[in-house]
Amino acid sequence: MRHRHMTLVAALIAFILSMAAVLALVLGRKWLWFGAGTAAIILVTHITLHWIAVALGGAALAGYGFSWLHGQPAEDKTAAPHTTGIVIHWAWRYDLLLWVISLGRERAFRQKEIDLAGIVEGQSVLDVGCGTGTLAIEAKRRVGPSGKVYGIDASPEMIARAKKKAGKAGLDLTFDTAAIEAIPFPDGTFDVVLSTVMLHHLPDEARHRGIREIRRVLKPGGRLFAVDFGGVESEKHSRIARHSNHAHFDIHQVIPELNEAGLGSVTTGKVGFRDLWFVSSTAPTG
Repeated sequence: MRHRHMTLVAALIAFILSMAAVLALVLGRKWLWFGAGTAAIILVTHITLHWIAVALGGAALAGYGFSWLHGQPAEDKTAAPHTTGIVIHWAWRYDLLLWVISLGRERAFRQKEIDLAGIVEGQSVLDVGCGTGTLAIEAKRRVGPSGKVYGIDASPEMIARAKKKAGKAGLDLTFDTAAIEAIPFPDGTFDVVLSTVMLHHLPDEARHRGIREIRRVLKPGGRLFAVDFGGVESEKHSRIARHSNHAHFDIHQVIPELNEAGLGSVTTGKVGFRDLWFVSSTAPTG
């Protein structure tokens, strides 16, 4: 953050100097302080400083913009549950970021997730790390009135926005503030548990605990369907997948953890969107 502040200050200084050059040029012509040669020098200086201001200002704006879209932790975290994972608090900005990344096709991507997860009418579904609720809302449309959908997220801001979006859509589903390390539901509650681009936010121990919690709340024969960044770093193509928080994570590395938690029948595949892969695994029936 400090380097962005310094860049912004540099841009402001360059802009002030540029405006000073313009003022000197205008007043100098009016009061004949100098000849044509000096005026040309000042004009060149103005143009140079102007473009320096534009370049530095653009860099500062881009840096602030990325931070603004990706989100930073809020100052007041009193309502947030304890978690060692990364929590994003700027909910509506996150929606904007997803809209930009998906080129306005986020809903189509969510519907494809529902298809790949095999969700059908009447099932009970939990979306862990549900964010602003877009996937949970699509899941509710799929399971219909006889099905139940719940979403949990460690960010109170995300949950507040998810509730607002569900209300606007006129759908009956439940969102609660909770962390994956302590899922607030009884054993064997859900037919399907969903997780989208969330596991990479968790340290190893939190991820292990979270997978065990998912196994606990799945019904016999229930499924975990998780989507996240996959493949080795050198094979990732999208810029977001090569981001420092994503580049070293491969969802395939969680397969042994799923097996240790008692989840089997693992299948994997590409989602068809950037560098995202899915892993699906099933709880034993007996």
